[in-house]
Formats: sequence, structure tokens, C-alpha cells
Amino acid sequence: MDAPVLSLKDIVLSYGAERVLDSVSLDVYPGEVLGVRGVNGAGKSTLLGIMAGLIAPDSGTRTVSPELKSRIALVPQEIALYPSLTGRQNLEFWAEAYGLKGAPKKARIGYLLKELNLQDKARKRVETYSGGMQRRLNMAAALVVTPKLLLLDEPTVGLDTESVSIMLSLITRLKNAGCAVVLVSHAGDEMKLACDRVLELKDGRLL
Repeated sequence: MDAPVLSLKDIVLSYGAERVLDSVSLDVYPGEVLGVRGVNGAGKSTLLGIMAGLIAPDSGTRTVSPELKSRIALVPQEIALYPSLTGRQNLEFWAEAYGLKGAPKKARIGYLLKELNLQDKARKRVETYSGGMQRRLNMAAALVVTPKLLLLDEPTVGLDTESVSIMLSLITRLKNAGCAVVLVSHAGDEMKLACDRVLELKDGRLL
């Protein structure tokens, strides 16, 4: 088996007197989709934040493989887009923020717009997009970096059937290309379709 791209060991995090994560340990491997489910407030988003390196735990260790470097992408529940800009302009902004310029930037944006079926809306302002289209573009914005680890926080919540199908198909293609994916979701059917393993987070512990 390949070495994990990310390992968490005995992660503990509290907010005041509340223990949010309690001795959480897990490994994420290249080319797999790992599902994490749990009720609201179970700590799923906090766990993703620690995986991404955005939140420091109180104790425990986070280890990433050397090849991962900065190639970690997080797609939050919140839409991180500029409504007054077009879809293409949003992707251009995030591409340049990641240091992607010139022909590689143009090629990557064109690829993502096609993969997420947004090419016909690329010149339309995001404020005119449906909720499903905005979530697809939100995912595209994270993917301009061509990640080795993709962290998804409820990416299909509230989506129409077409958007769910497009997102799950892209997740499968990323997996087949060797990307590790962590999918947080309440949708059991989607997790069965997309995930190789599913862990449940309950009372701060992984089951």
C-alpha cells in the first residue's frame, strides 16, 4: 500500500470547556475517497480545517507527505466567490492568487469550466448563477491548484440532481488520477457511490 499523504495522530481540540475532537487518528491515502459523516456540530468542519493546516490542535500531530507541499485544496460550505465578477474572472483571480499565469492558467481554467459544465456561463456574472452552478464554480476555484489532497465540506448540499452527478463524476476522475479526497457529507447515498471508506465522527471521536 502507498504511504499516506496525510496522517493525524491523537488530535485533541477543545473550544473552552467543550471537547470538539478527542484523540482523533486517521490516514488518508493517494487515490482514495475517504468519507466522514456525523450530526451537525460533531466537529467535521473543524477536522477538515486541521487537515488543511488552517486550525492548530491543542495536542496531537499532523504529518503530510513531502509531495503534498502546498497542493491541498479546501472547498468550504460557504461560497467563496465574487458575485459581481463573471465565472471566468473568479477563476482567473484564484489562479493568479495561486501563482498560475499565462498559457497554463488559461488551459487550467478552460479545463475546469468544461469539466464542471460551466463553459456556457463563463462570461455571466456569478450573481446570475443558480445555487448548483455557484457550488460547482466554488469547487472549480479550489481546483485551479491541481491538488494532491482535496477536502470537501458538504459540497453537494442543496444541489440539483445534475449538479450532484457532475460533482461526483469529477471526484471519481480526481481519485483515478491519484488525488486523495476527503468528503464530509450527510448524504448517505452519495457517500456509498463516491467513497472507498466512511468514518463516523461522534462525540469528538471517530468510529
